[in-house]
Amino acid sequence: MFQQFQASCLVLFFLVGFAQQTLKPQNRKVDCNKGVTGTIYEYGALTLNGEEYIQFKQFAGKHVLFVNVAAY
Repeated sequence: MFQQFQASCLVLFFLVGFAQQTLKPQNRKVDCNKGVTGTIYEYGALTLNGEEYIQFKQFAGKHVLFVNVAAY
């Protein structure tokens, strides 16, 4: 039983190591709309209450997650 547990842990560590080596964000650039120029840091957004405009350039060098909540 313990050997099966060790084997499953080894497989998990192998998969995690493989995933970390294959994920290279700098090589995964996608041009979604060629009409849009610049980088995300040249844009901004209004806060949810609409009272403040946040420049995205203040997040340069940090990890940011953008969530598109728009629906058609």
